[in-house]
Amino acid sequence: MKSYKIVIIGSGNVGYQMAWHLHNAGHQIIQVFSRHLPSAKWIGNLMDIPCTDSYSEISQEADIYLVTVKDDAISDVAEQLKLNEQVIAHTSGSVPGSVLKNVSDNFGIFYPLQTLSRNVSVDFSTIPICVDASNAATLHILRDLGGTLTGKIIEVNDEQRFAIHVAAVFANNFTNHLFSISQMILEQSGLSFEIFKPLINETVRKIQNHDPLNVQTGPAVRRDNLTIENHLEYLKKDGRFAEIYKVLTADIQRWKPE
Repeated sequence: MKSYKIVIIGSGNVGYQMAWHLHNAGHQIIQVFSRHLPSAKWIGNLMDIPCTDSYSEISQEADIYLVTVKDDAISDVAEQLKLNEQVIAHTSGSVPGSVLKNVSDNFGIFYPLQTLSRNVSVDFSTIPICVDASNAATLHILRDLGGTLTGKIIEVNDEQRFAIHVAAVFANNFTNHLFSISQMILEQSGLSFEIFKPLINETVRKIQNHDPLNVQTGPAVRRDNLTIENHLEYLKKDGRFAEIYKVLTADIQRWKPE
């Protein structure tokens, strides 16, 4: 395994997880850059890594530069940073790789397909990493880097990666928001969200072996109209929840016609 010298640009959830797991995989994280220096120093102090909040101080000695900032900030990084022939890649699911073309001829994508939080440990060996690059040599380096974290390396183009990201918002982000709504409804009645965890676990377990569409349950798919009306009446105290309920019920019934 080749050990790469890496600069992490960004110190949020993805930046922290990238630094931590690449460090543990034997790579040398030589610097963390963040416009919010205290956040970078938090990572730096954990792994004894130099930090900076100045573009002019970003090391030019790395093999790979990983841009882990939020999507809207990637273009700002691209405008400020200029490399020689080093590899630069961003970790976004929705931004084209070409945003980095003026930074280096060797640019690409290194997109971990997982929800990442700073305070939640993850097993990177189970995580698919989507890669793409401006040329074959850069793609080889990014595949090699990813292979030190996981055996699940997927080559995708911009259009495929964007589709993955949109689908992930439905499967992960929206689903988590619905969990939050469930928690609020339960707690308003003095109940704990803990009682729902077996239900959630079984829902996820079923889709390991079945298409989600084929294991849909509940009043919407059964056309239990009286139950649906009673639920909507209950949700009137928070119109936002009622509207979400209506939209999802209608869409389930559209997908599962009588």
